[in-house]
Amino acid sequence: MAHIVARLFDMDFIYLDLLFCALWMTVLLIRKKRLQWIFGLFGAAIVFISDDLIWYHLQETRVLETVPFNNDLFLLYFSFTYGMIEFSYVATMISANNWKTMLSWSLFLYGGWFATGFLSSWLHIDDRSISIYREMTDIGRWIQIMMVVGGYLLLILFKYKWKPFKNLSWLKLGYLFLVGFIVHFGMEITLLAAGIRPLDGSLVILIFNSFLEFNSGIPFIFIVWTLLKNRGISTGLDDLHLDSAEISEQQL
Repeated sequence: MAHIVARLFDMDFIYLDLLFCALWMTVLLIRKKRLQWIFGLFGAAIVFISDDLIWYHLQETRVLETVPFNNDLFLLYFSFTYGMIEFSYVATMISANNWKTMLSWSLFLYGGWFATGFLSSWLHIDDRSISIYREMTDIGRWIQIMMVVGGYLLLILFKYKWKPFKNLSWLKLGYLFLVGFIVHFGMEITLLAAGIRPLDGSLVILIFNSFLEFNSGIPFIFIVWTLLKNRGISTGLDDLHLDSAEISEQQL
């Protein structure tokens, strides 16, 4: 059985989405989060390969019903803003050194996405309509579930078998899963609230996508981040102190 994950929006959403992405990238550089910025570029490339090459051209499960310009160019935009913002957000959360930093970046993310969604509904800059969807089969969902479980089991294995991960605590594992949920829930709830995601089946999509979509990749992002840090590459600020099982009440 295939589940249809659809979006319906106007061209002005793209303009606002690109504007927010440019602002996000600028703030990252101003805050000297260069490695997080690079993670965003890497994420954009990964998403483009998945969405354009695999889903659109090979599997043909990405369907572009109405797009008023070149389909590949659209998917380049579509992948870039999603990949840049979500991957760099996750890297920023991994390197956050206090709860205030976590909260401020999360509010920036949610505020920007909600503003983009609602302003595109209220403004009428360019009302050319765009309709796209992706077919997600039950097999695809099970593959996602296995990727999430497998990724976190790999982190647990590394915790006990590989020195760079020896300080990885159960609390940090839970934190990583929470970050994966927060980043994708933010996008899904924005699309739903702004009327971009159709209501039909929206609750199932909201639940599955929020828990699975980005958590299928977060363990591997954390592995790369940890190995870079272990090799002495600057990751910006010190990581939030969740690596130790002995955490003071003040830190919590």
